[in-house]
Amino acid sequence: MSSGREDYIFEPFKVTEVRCRGTEIPRPRSGHRISCDDVNIYCFGGYNPNPSLSLVGQVENPTWTPARPLFRELWSFHIASRQWKQHRVVENMPEELASNAMCMNGRYLMIFGGTGAPFGNKCSNDVITWRTCPGDAKLEILQAKGTRPAGQYGQAILCYDGHFYTIGGTNGFAYNCDIYRLDLRTLVWEPVFVGTGQEGEPIGRYRHEIARVGDKLYIIGGGTGEWAFELMEIPMFDLDTKTWTILMPKADDTLKEAIGPLPRKCHSAVQIDTPNGAQVFVAGGSDGQSVFEDVWRLNVPTLQWHLMQKTVLPNPLYFHSSTVTSDGCMYMFGGIEPKERSTSRNNILYKVWLCVPKLSEICLEALLHFHPYLDHVDRRTLLNIGIPIHMVDRIHRK
Repeated sequence: MSSGREDYIFEPFKVTEVRCRGTEIPRPRSGHRISCDDVNIYCFGGYNPNPSLSLVGQVENPTWTPARPLFRELWSFHIASRQWKQHRVVENMPEELASNAMCMNGRYLMIFGGTGAPFGNKCSNDVITWRTCPGDAKLEILQAKGTRPAGQYGQAILCYDGHFYTIGGTNGFAYNCDIYRLDLRTLVWEPVFVGTGQEGEPIGRYRHEIARVGDKLYIIGGGTGEWAFELMEIPMFDLDTKTWTILMPKADDTLKEAIGPLPRKCHSAVQIDTPNGAQVFVAGGSDGQSVFEDVWRLNVPTLQWHLMQKTVLPNPLYFHSSTVTSDGCMYMFGGIEPKERSTSRNNILYKVWLCVPKLSEICLEALLHFHPYLDHVDRRTLLNIGIPIHMVDRIHRK
């Protein structure tokens, strides 16, 4: 079959740049967050002290100013059509837009914490939600009661069993590993663990990542302004017993010399579930001096690290953000790349399949590769030529 385009080759575990369509794209940034469902990737906030203001689609009414170099922006990226869209936020856009935390909970984005500029001068402890939709963004601040965590940034969050959890963070001066949860049915906050400095408690941190298996939370890396913490020591919190255990994972012994990941913060991590149990993938990050381009996989049941030798970032990267689809495709966006004698933020979207997905996913990717404008074809025609309705819904942003 000759299409006038390059052949499609499915390559799992290889990081590739997504070629975005259209001229409206987010400007380069760091300190933002992304999350996804299987239709869209969502990007919120971010920071850049010196962005280019000449990009098409970003000249009129920019939210960025030199005095407040933060992006009061919410974007979505439609995976099938490879197009970015900026959502006009009509209510409740916060001022704290750097190093907040964000996750998906069903059809809702959950946004928490963050700081404004200068960092640490003002921090948020509001839980902000948005019901994902193609129209304007009406953000809602949850009117929660109870014992709220302090305003801070760089925390990790997740939703589990009807609760919203926040772990760790900083106000720019003090760091903690406290755990609070918000009951999403009653909207009441309660502390789950508040550190007292006793032996066995993990050191306070920010810009760490979180994994969950059952009732156990695994803290992956993180640091302070001066330190980055080991990934060869993993604090694990048991939500049932409310106790901490420091786990010692195993280095990758498939290499000539067994090694494990170096300490890091400002990395990204995603989790997928496989027949071999939960797998956590850590990408990039920094120890405060070096910036990493490696990707590591942690097999949670065996606590075994594995260096993904075929999966390497095109450039060292930190303060980026990652997310993963339900079928195991990880996307990474933005962040800081070290350059000679300087650093540079980017607005590149990368993707990598962390597993071999279902054949239907590979077929959809190939179909969109050879026919990238299927979103311009009406739904009835797509159904009539045999494309399943759930794929048509994804192509047409349903």
